[in-house]
Amino acid sequence: MEHGIPSDWRWVTSDVQTAMPALFWVLCQLVFAARPRLISVWGAMALYSFAVPAFSRPFIETGRWPEWGVFFGWKLGQWFEYVVVLHGVIYVVRHWRNDLVEARRKARLVLLLVLGSAVGVATISLNFGIYHEVIRGIIVSLAALAILFCIISSREGLLDLAPGGEPLGEMQRPEQEMPIPDESPRLIDSDDAAKLTEVMAGGFYKNEKLTLKRLATAVGIPEYRVRRLINQKLGYRNFNDYINHLRIAEASNRLVNTPDEPILNISLDVGYRTLSSFNRAFRDIMSTTPTAYRQARSTEAGVQTFKLQNLGDALSVSKQLP
Repeated sequence: MEHGIPSDWRWVTSDVQTAMPALFWVLCQLVFAARPRLISVWGAMALYSFAVPAFSRPFIETGRWPEWGVFFGWKLGQWFEYVVVLHGVIYVVRHWRNDLVEARRKARLVLLLVLGSAVGVATISLNFGIYHEVIRGIIVSLAALAILFCIISSREGLLDLAPGGEPLGEMQRPEQEMPIPDESPRLIDSDDAAKLTEVMAGGFYKNEKLTLKRLATAVGIPEYRVRRLINQKLGYRNFNDYINHLRIAEASNRLVNTPDEPILNISLDVGYRTLSSFNRAFRDIMSTTPTAYRQARSTEAGVQTFKLQNLGDALSVSKQLP
């Protein structure tokens, strides 16, 4: 690689290779996260891992920086590279079973085996000075795979949905291509939806450590059909997101209807083991904290009651007028 690129331009390929771990982490967030959190401690590490070494490289190569400058300008960034790659891989594996999008579930395996390995090879080759012509091909392959997985992640919005929100597979085709209607899949989906609604109406979502497998067992249908039902019919891309919406819906009602009940009791009753996990889920869905939500709704109820009382007073006064 060194012999194939002019010396004045080698810094470009080096910076691109240094950015691969950070790009890998960003890709894992954008493709597989229900709510990508790029602004976080991990995001700061990813940014540091390529931005600081890219800025520090000219000074380090000329020997102008002391040892502490080399550590913070180069060595620390190398450690952050390993950290963000490992975090990206862990994120892909940890949320695998909760993913309801079948194409994205398959993409996880390919991403884990191919892209993760390629990034690891590129990172180790740069940090240990193992340069080879194959590294150039790895970088090109990484870019191509990144584009491929971004297309997969947005496939539902670009290819499957038509104007009006109907899946293309369910839209009417030209008359000469119209197949004989088959009502059995629709009847199966309707029956599955009724079973799922019945189980959830009984409060099954309140169970701690609830998994898709446990829900499928309770509903009495295969796991893949539960996954398809929640994803395609209810519109959720992640199983935990579906459960959290059910739990937070009940919790928000109880926060208003039982204003004296402790928030901790409500969080435990709806299925959360800790108050912090309940607060985090509530904030993600309602964009506010449980305490602020209860106070705001109590204020609205108080204002409404005040208006009704004023209206009643006005009516009583009007009746007394001659």
